[in-house]
Amino acid sequence: MFGLGKNKSVTVEDESIKDKSKFVVVGFTVMVLTFFVFVISEIYTSFQLSKQKKVLAGANSIQAESDNFLIKMATAGKEVNKNEYEYIKEIMMFMSPTEFQNFKNSISGMANEFNVKINSLNEGKADPLGKDYSINYIEYQFLSTFENLTFLKNKISETNFKVNIISESISRENTKSDKVIAQGKIGAYVFPGKEKLLKDKEKLIEKFKLEEAKLAEENKTKE
Repeated sequence: MFGLGKNKSVTVEDESIKDKSKFVVVGFTVMVLTFFVFVISEIYTSFQLSKQKKVLAGANSIQAESDNFLIKMATAGKEVNKNEYEYIKEIMMFMSPTEFQNFKNSISGMANEFNVKINSLNEGKADPLGKDYSINYIEYQFLSTFENLTFLKNKISETNFKVNIISESISRENTKSDKVIAQGKIGAYVFPGKEKLLKDKEKLIEKFKLEEAKLAEENKTKE
């Protein structure tokens, strides 16, 4: 009798499976590495964008500050020019030495206009006002009726310059006369550098005069 031997189970390992498992491991590793590279790349990109935003924000801030500074400078410059023009307008009310002499000489014509007799008309000693200005005096004695004397003084006050009657005494000519004698002193503000200043600031004066004329015209139109 023949005896049957035991069946031996032989397992044959599929090499293709082993090879595929290697690919899976490698693929997974590559995927993980790719993921980390992607994350790191995103973090780096985000960081760089953040830095750029800060730089741009800083640049915008600097630009804004620069613009504000320029605006303030322009505004300040305009204010300086405006204040300078206001100062010049005040100076225009001062007399130059030539204008003072012309003003003194014009009193004779005004006196004749109102039938006022000039007994004396002399230039007095000037008082300095600082180093640049002075008050120059005209000492006078007039003979006229009180009414005509008032007309003359009103006419003198119509000048565009700064002038004041510093002192004055009025007395009747005599007991039988209807005339009075007025003796006093006229003070006028004088600036020797006026002509040079107006020449140097001619363009500035012209600019603001045009602006004043335009504004006056606009106000006139509104009325």
